[in-house]
Amino acid sequence: MNDEHLAEARAARVTQDACLDPDGAALAVRLLPMRGDDIADFGSMQIQEPGGVFEILASAFAGHDRGATLEIGGERRRVKHTQVRDPSRFKVQLNTVPL
Repeated sequence: MNDEHLAEARAARVTQDACLDPDGAALAVRLLPMRGDDIADFGSMQIQEPGGVFEILASAFAGHDRGATLEIGGERRRVKHTQVRDPSRFKVQLNTVPL
């Protein structure tokens, strides 16, 4: 089993189902949740910035970029930024915001 197949097998155990481009191609994909909304504390006040960071296999995100829409558990999110931090380049990190 090569590294890409290992990454796919690992992802299948801890990911959640989503739909990429629900109004167009409607591709079924799996996402690995990395981080939820950012919350900053300033004394007794909290500021919450809606966001969410997910990882997706690069092969599943091929042909898409910033602005892509994801539907995750009935919630729609827009991809604001993408990054490839994986040295083997098998995964793409998606920074998203709710629509």
